[in-house]
Amino acid sequence: MTDPDVGSPQRPVLLAATPSAERVVEWLRTLLLLAGVSGLLIALVMLELLVRL
Repeated sequence: MTDPDVGSPQRPVLLAATPSAERVVEWLRTLLLLAGVSGLLIALVMLELLVRL
């Protein structure tokens, strides 16, 4: 994973290390999916506890 522009003065090293927008969108989509699934599981457990009362 080498970038020919990494050492050039036009592109700072920190900017070269920043992930692309597409990669960030993939990460956010994955996090949202995991949050939705875990929220659904928590809601189902809470519903089960309320029904048992």
